[in-house]
Amino acid sequence: MSETDHTQIPGFRGAAATVEPADAELRKGALGLRSVVFQNMTNMAPAAAIVYDFPTQIAAAGAALWISNSIALFAVLLIASSIIQFSKQLPHAGGYYTYLSTALGPRVGAFSAWIYFLYALVLPAEVTLIWAGIASDLTDNYLHVSIPWWVFQTLILSLVGYLAFTGVQRSARVTLIAGAFEIAVFVVLGVALLVNPVSPISLSHLSLSNSPTGWEGVLGLGLVFGILNFVGFESAAPMAEETDDPKRNVPRAVLYSVLILGTLYLFLSIATVFGYGVQNLVNFYSNAAPFDTMANRVLGIGTLVVFFAITNSSFGCSLATINQGSRVLMSMGRNGLLPTKIGAVHPDYNTPHIAAAIISGLALVIALTAGLIWGTLVGFGVLAITLTAGALMIYILGNIALPVFYRKHVPGGFNWLLHLVLPVMAILLLGYVLYRNFWPIPASPYNLPGYFAVAWAAIGIILVGLATKFRPQSLKAVLAEEVG
Repeated sequence: MSETDHTQIPGFRGAAATVEPADAELRKGALGLRSVVFQNMTNMAPAAAIVYDFPTQIAAAGAALWISNSIALFAVLLIASSIIQFSKQLPHAGGYYTYLSTALGPRVGAFSAWIYFLYALVLPAEVTLIWAGIASDLTDNYLHVSIPWWVFQTLILSLVGYLAFTGVQRSARVTLIAGAFEIAVFVVLGVALLVNPVSPISLSHLSLSNSPTGWEGVLGLGLVFGILNFVGFESAAPMAEETDDPKRNVPRAVLYSVLILGTLYLFLSIATVFGYGVQNLVNFYSNAAPFDTMANRVLGIGTLVVFFAITNSSFGCSLATINQGSRVLMSMGRNGLLPTKIGAVHPDYNTPHIAAAIISGLALVIALTAGLIWGTLVGFGVLAITLTAGALMIYILGNIALPVFYRKHVPGGFNWLLHLVLPVMAILLLGYVLYRNFWPIPASPYNLPGYFAVAWAAIGIILVGLATKFRPQSLKAVLAEEVG
């Protein structure tokens, strides 16, 4: 069979499993392809990725930055392939939670959901924390008004939480506008840098010999942060129940968004090298605002433009992540694995309002805690490595599950290349990146994310064990009804 009949999958109860009232459901068909593509791209926060992550990548890979980002794009396309294959069969708000529960059993699904929140709770905190520090510095330097970073932090996540609470269509409009603006800004900046380069444009400057440590840097932090640039690209999957024609549009949204932003990252990788100057890259990381420096040189009002772009990026990414995470949390609530109130849908807004409030609140707590302990810049770094670990573990589990799912539930549709070879390649590459995320052991406090990840996984195992003992029926009631 070409598509799974979910009513025939053992352990699934279909629509009867839901705990929400009949008149309070997610709004089916609320999002078209364009909205879901921008949801995905905004969740990746391209402007924030370029401004926040490129300095670390350049410190490691130098002018060979484009090599790191090319390998990262290849790895993400491998992951995207597995998500596309799953979403064609299981267009469901649970996303990876549903995929892994169906393929490997509800215990693995519950564990994967716990691991997923290591990423979904931390990403909104990470991307807004560094923005809050920049906003505080700018108001102090340019307006001579001292506003603590935690005020900006609280304001941005409160507004994000409000939009996530009040409706997916309103949120989609915001993410579309924010995503289009930040992409346009960096396309214009990249073109301007290539038109007015500091170093002569020559392919020889982009060779591996211009990496400070050769392959060590390219495949080290250059690749780790290259993967981080794409984290969130799978956010279309949990929006499936609200997407028009989800079995067609969710896979297309995942692929289109990865290709568009992958192209943008490669373009900016090259434009940055020549726009900043090959000979100057050694000082790129130590420059507090290298993209401001470049934008001021070629555009004249760079600081303001870059700040508006990263504001859009940080805001849009947080909103997209909370939209995504709240649907996964809602799915766990309506299956009974969490308190059933978490699975409720607002009767007027048609949003998982309680789940959205929980995700927003916890993200704010994480951001404030990290900022108060380490400051906004170092706190950002700690959170970035932490969320990357969570995302990599989920991606690896998803690729392990894909061959099992197709052999078990779609045997007539099993394809050796798509459902075995590519997932194995993804597992090997992502396993290497996860290893390099924590080895060699970074200096404190950047060594802490490794301990956080191990502790989080251990707690997840314990919680799944408790659920198996005390809530066995809820653990089995994973919802996998067909959408649309």
